[in-house]
Amino acid sequence: MKKRSALIGLVVYLCLFLSGCSFSSFDTKNLMTPPKANQDQQAIQALLQGNRPDITLVYPQNGEYRSAIIMHDFTGDGEQDAIGFYSTENTGAGGVEVQFLSKTEEGWESTAVFQNTALQVDRVCFGTLSQSGRSLILIGWGSAAGTTGRTAAVNAYVYSLGGGITEYPLGPYAEMVLTDFDRNGINEVFTVDKFLPAEVEGDEPTPAKARVFTWSQGTMRETWSTDADNSISSYSAAIFGKLTPSISGVALDGVKADGSMTTQLFYTEDGDLKNAPEGVNTEEYSNPFQRPATATFLSRDLDGDGILELPTVSLLPGLPETLSPDPTCYQVNWCHFQKGDLTLTIRAMMNLAENYWFRLPYYLNGKITSSNDTQRRTVTYSEIIKTAKSGEYLLGEPLFTIRVFTRSSWESRGPSSGYEKLATQNDSVYGIQTLTGDETMLRYIQQIKRDFKLLSE
Repeated sequence: MKKRSALIGLVVYLCLFLSGCSFSSFDTKNLMTPPKANQDQQAIQALLQGNRPDITLVYPQNGEYRSAIIMHDFTGDGEQDAIGFYSTENTGAGGVEVQFLSKTEEGWESTAVFQNTALQVDRVCFGTLSQSGRSLILIGWGSAAGTTGRTAAVNAYVYSLGGGITEYPLGPYAEMVLTDFDRNGINEVFTVDKFLPAEVEGDEPTPAKARVFTWSQGTMRETWSTDADNSISSYSAAIFGKLTPSISGVALDGVKADGSMTTQLFYTEDGDLKNAPEGVNTEEYSNPFQRPATATFLSRDLDGDGILELPTVSLLPGLPETLSPDPTCYQVNWCHFQKGDLTLTIRAMMNLAENYWFRLPYYLNGKITSSNDTQRRTVTYSEIIKTAKSGEYLLGEPLFTIRVFTRSSWESRGPSSGYEKLATQNDSVYGIQTLTGDETMLRYIQQIKRDFKLLSE
């Protein structure tokens, strides 16, 4: 036995130290069994599986919750409950089943099971139905992706105080978001659908519609609805927030068939749901948020003031005619909503690919252009001069360059690189190099350094 142990030890030594092997070369599945899940996980898995030999878990494709088993206190007892999704194809039924499980003093138990014919789960959202914190669970079944068809539908699930869960179908959607238009701490559900042409000649098409559902008299009800833009083929984002200090609403960014983008604003007034700008789907309709396919800016609270900013864009002057624009080629004027009007709040230059933006000083409005070198992760901003006689734009001197370095390349750069650090994020270091000696421009570049921000921390 000692000889055998010694031989095994010699083989391991030779493998590790003479042949360049390491423990990472072995498949750990062959060395040991994975550690057992804790008791809660085992109990949840057993309830989901039931008497089936095996189940295929299904994962939500979008939204904040992407796990096949989501932990959330939907009973309101202060204990984490569970929601599990799995395919029912192996049972011959097809579709996806969702099971709600709650933990009691005796252990885990199944509260409710619902089957859906959809083959996937789009997203899961959690809201509040009462001041006591009663949960609203939204499950989007199917897929809201794509530009044609209507394949996604949302159902609301509400836990009864006496036990059990009730399912409320809210209908098809292309985008949805939880809202609180009256700011009472209780959520509504905002959904919007897309225009669908008539499938059969002679039938009427289905117009795009925005709807708001609320919990009323013990059920989910459609409280408001209004027309949405029929020209939108897909939606990019929906965000609920303050449009003004006193008005809350949804900023809905959408894409048209030609790839261009636009924004619609939905808010409540005098007991009705409004869509701004007014006159959607009429010949007179004009939307100031119309922007090219290459200007992929989405509504957001850009400056953190609690009010949503809405993007309007203009192509920078002096760009080569042969250039295919990207987001760095636009000046973005971010606006606040006012009834019947917009208020310009921020002039900005944006680099979405590199996750940064900066305020453009007023003096440089219309007097700056850009050149983006994506390989070197560098954007150079130059002065642009409009000639008095012809009105043509001439390229002036380079003013400054913003470049994104890896940490290692930043640390290894020479002292003569001329870059000053603006920000760091993960493995990226943002640097600026001043290229002009003009005193006026130097003052504005100092402002740009102070106002440089990352889009997401």
